[in-house]
Amino acid sequence: RRKGDNAIDAKMYGAPRFVLHTDDAFIRKLTDLYGKVLPKDNNGVVILDLMSSHVSHLPDGATTNIQRVDVHGMNREELDANPSRRATGGRALVRDLNAAPSLVGLCRTGEYDAVLCCAGVQYLEEAEAVFAEVRRVLKPGGVAVVSFSDRFFYQKALVGWIERGMQARARLVVDYFRAAGGFETETIRRVGEGADVLSQLMSAGGLGGDPFVAVVATASSNSEEPIHK
Repeated sequence: RRKGDNAIDAKMYGAPRFVLHTDDAFIRKLTDLYGKVLPKDNNGVVILDLMSSHVSHLPDGATTNIQRVDVHGMNREELDANPSRRATGGRALVRDLNAAPSLVGLCRTGEYDAVLCCAGVQYLEEAEAVFAEVRRVLKPGGVAVVSFSDRFFYQKALVGWIERGMQARARLVVDYFRAAGGFETETIRRVGEGADVLSQLMSAGGLGGDPFVAVVATASSNSEEPIHK
């Protein structure tokens, strides 16, 4: 799985970037989606924001009772500054998932009600292994949300991702969930209009902003469902 820049990722992400990687409209849609799909648990929802930064775009406490937000990424300064993590006493977890596509040693099996990944999936060289780890750390019935747009660091994205359009990228993420195993197949679905032809044309013309697409999946509650270690 080729990239334009095959240097180790730590070199690129060594310095913090306190910037937003998508526009305000994308963020509003993502936050609204989180408010709709995050589990409602009176005891509090435990969340892992995978490939995160200094912001997680979560809804406020009026819509979801969030107990803890752990954030994972490549730059500790960004993760330490994340207000969702700070407000909930969450952990900052640093690991290069291309060098080691596993969460073992960072996250326990069945620890999270939700795993989120915004604008990061295009950089994963072993996405199926990482998605299997997402399933491992999710509780049965937990939700995973993987969102993306057409704005990213081209030199670090997979060539196969760059060459695909938004519809094909969405299908690829769906395939990652299916290959990982342990997700209820009928729950794996695409959300957002960003893969529509009109949305892509407007975005390319600088008129429509960042197209919004997310793929949502629910972890199987069947204990016999295979979970890849």
